[in-house]
Amino acid sequence: MAALPVLLAGCSAWLPALVEQQRVRAFGPLHTLAVAPFSASSSLSKRAGGGATEARVAPAVVTRFVRQALEARGLALISGNDMRIAFEATGQVLQGQSPAALAQLAQAKFGAEAILLGEVRRYRERQGSAYGSTAPASVEFEVTLYSAPGAEKLWVARFDQTQVSLTEHPFQSARYPSGGTRFLSVAELARWGATLIAAELPVGR
Repeated sequence: MAALPVLLAGCSAWLPALVEQQRVRAFGPLHTLAVAPFSASSSLSKRAGGGATEARVAPAVVTRFVRQALEARGLALISGNDMRIAFEATGQVLQGQSPAALAQLAQAKFGAEAILLGEVRRYRERQGSAYGSTAPASVEFEVTLYSAPGAEKLWVARFDQTQVSLTEHPFQSARYPSGGTRFLSVAELARWGATLIAAELPVGR
């Protein structure tokens, strides 16, 4: 067992990346960030059916996890609720606003240097228990960072994971929380993904 961490470290070079990301444009230090409420993709809404729980709840859950992970990095965050109130004060609604409109408001009202938008594309709970699942949890979401107030696309990252079993894919599974010894709930998988994405955000410090 003592050799396992060394063996995993040696295999890390050929394991698939946990977060796919692209830095589109260089930018300076980032201190204040507005996080808009994430949305559900059309495919998620269609699979879930009209008004189904995963399409309604998943975006709010993933938004909260990403916010918590970014706060842990020391960023000052403007909440989606504050932005919603600011839009409503002008007689508008937050939902459906373009990145340009969101970036302008976030900078004008709150002094944000950038805004983060997200879309949840898959949020599927495991079938079975933590120690025996016929269909493991599966999560996919993408975040996009825009400058404020110019709304230039700065950075894009995507987390797309369906948990694999320790017996089928030992090296990949060992990277999961708990080392792959149990099947995660969809919330646990999403929280882990949010932590990974927040850790990759190039704040420029």
